[in-house]
Amino acid sequence: MKKLFLSICFSFLCWPANNLWAKAIAFDSLEQAQSFQQTQKTFTQPVKDNTPSPYDKEAMDKFIMERLKKVAITNLDPGTGPNQSSSVNMQHSDDYIAMMKEKNKSYLEKIYDSALNRISSNSPNSRSDVQTSQTQYVELRQDSEKDNFNNPDFPVVNIELPNQKQVLVPALEHIPYLSTQIEILPSGLVSFNDEVMVVAAGKKLKQGLSRIIPKYSTSRSGVRHRILPTLISVSINGQEVPHKIIEQVDEYVIVPQESYSLEAGVYTYNFQYLIDRQLWQYDDFNEFYWDISGGRWNLIISRAFASLSLPGKDKPLSSLVFRGYPGNLTSQGMAIAEGEHSVGFASLVPLYLGEGMHVLVAMPKNNFIAPDWSKKLDWFLADYGDLLVCGLVLAVLIISYILSWKSISQSKTKHNNYFKKGAPMMRFLYKGIFDNVSFGAFLLELYRKNIIDIQKSDKDILLVKKTDNLSSLEKGEKKALNALFGKNDAILALNDNNQLKLKRSFKVLEKLTNKKIKSLSLRLSLGYLLFGVAMLLFAEGAVAWLNINSAQALSVLVSASAVIAFYIWMLRRKFKFWWMSLIVKAFCWLIILGLILIMSAYVHLFSAIALALSVFVIFASCSIFAKRSGVIKSSIQDVMNFREYLMRNADNICLGRDFLNQQANIFALELTDKFPAQKNISDFYKLDILSEVFYPKRKGA
Repeated sequence: MKKLFLSICFSFLCWPANNLWAKAIAFDSLEQAQSFQQTQKTFTQPVKDNTPSPYDKEAMDKFIMERLKKVAITNLDPGTGPNQSSSVNMQHSDDYIAMMKEKNKSYLEKIYDSALNRISSNSPNSRSDVQTSQTQYVELRQDSEKDNFNNPDFPVVNIELPNQKQVLVPALEHIPYLSTQIEILPSGLVSFNDEVMVVAAGKKLKQGLSRIIPKYSTSRSGVRHRILPTLISVSINGQEVPHKIIEQVDEYVIVPQESYSLEAGVYTYNFQYLIDRQLWQYDDFNEFYWDISGGRWNLIISRAFASLSLPGKDKPLSSLVFRGYPGNLTSQGMAIAEGEHSVGFASLVPLYLGEGMHVLVAMPKNNFIAPDWSKKLDWFLADYGDLLVCGLVLAVLIISYILSWKSISQSKTKHNNYFKKGAPMMRFLYKGIFDNVSFGAFLLELYRKNIIDIQKSDKDILLVKKTDNLSSLEKGEKKALNALFGKNDAILALNDNNQLKLKRSFKVLEKLTNKKIKSLSLRLSLGYLLFGVAMLLFAEGAVAWLNINSAQALSVLVSASAVIAFYIWMLRRKFKFWWMSLIVKAFCWLIILGLILIMSAYVHLFSAIALALSVFVIFASCSIFAKRSGVIKSSIQDVMNFREYLMRNADNICLGRDFLNQQANIFALELTDKFPAQKNISDFYKLDILSEVFYPKRKGA
């Protein structure tokens, strides 16, 4: 309560403000302001689309009150916002509170009680009951002029308002005044010059003051489009400080390019920027809406002013101003002054934490230039550019992969008759599995390379290690061989006693073969994969280029797509237990949905979904291409052709040592019966020995 009490104190101290904008009329009371408005010229021209005429003030008041309830105006609680703090830091001494109680409801306590009723009451009229508080305020102002706060018990600073009047305000964080100059150009472009005086105390304003601009503008009929801001300059106490505009979910934020610490003191910020598409054009008039305070500063604004200049020399058709929070707006306590081609607005009461000051002006159309086709194209790209790009890229990916699949299916490429991929891999391409025959073919390859000898004893088949020189083997093949033979072992019998060694070697070789198959599929489909990734990066780059903060948008979109790719890969993994698979997949889907929402802060939600679907299409196409009917179809055909070659040339192969070179392939392709034992190849013929273990009975590994 102490903090809120002092906030009312400095609001009272900052009350005076007269003639703060050109051609604006100052009012001493709300009654005078309302009387002035009633004397202004009114119009009765009807408006289309079932909305009230901008010239009917009573109807417009009611319409705008309902309309602004639906506008996405985000307000900050005392503990949130760009300049965060738990509350307004205002302190009183116990002696001071006791003194105030002894005065039996002094003028400051009356302000305090009035503010409490205005802030805490749930009644819509409680915050709007400004006529009574306005009368009290005039009386209290007279009392204060006598007292003049000559002896405050809290720190104060002396500031100068735009009208060169010196006032004392508490040395606590707040905004003594906010003055906005708005100029609407004939092209519909709107120029803003915000002058904000802040008293900083090193709490909420540690990183300085940021200016928040809404990202979207909403028409009378509920149509919403993105506005296009352009930052001109930002100065602090007359010194220009480099700033930039960053984009968040529903807003733009003007922030410094390099962070700095704002020391305690009094500062005057000046924000100059342009905004396109904030002006709505209807059949009979144009309309401008703006929230002067932004409704986002977590600070009390003692005084708020705005002056608006129109193109041409015509007066505005109507002018409205409201203050308050969404769902609780009022025009009481606000003043309007119209000139020849300008209008001024002022809040006769302080604006509290997150409270907005909404102005709405209708003006004749004859002073505006209709937008040309290039501007309309810019607007279209601002609204739908990312949807167009992301949707087009997704469609191109799907169509290109469909056409590629048809091309692969109808491929008539000539195949080689000689195949050099290793017997286990050849077996996998031939049968689509890695089995005992594959393992036996591996042993025959070791025999061909003179690394092991295969002998038959009375009871078992023996593998005899002949050398430690394994330079002709791959890393995985060396590991499989070492799993068969220990450091000091040179002989291994293929029997039940060595099942563990055989299984270990089998698993190592199976993993190696699967890896080779995946590598082959990836190499054959690399062109398609690179095409998909390039299209995805193109889409993200184009969307980021359309974004106001291109570098930040690109980094977020690319990073999110990469993480989505990882979790899609996780979704394709198989787990030993069904419950584990369910938990992992549910977690992956939650992460993917969260990443889509993060991307939707920079693009439309449907564009974010399209980017995620593009990643999925790339994965799905690579998976389809990796199947036996996909890109390795030609390799499978090579194996089939090579098998036919072996059968046709069986007699010639059995004439010499060519049989030794092909023995592992013959075993892997199940052609043992085509190559019976003969005298000229009996010295290295091992098909009969290994067939006893790996072919008919499927024993061994």
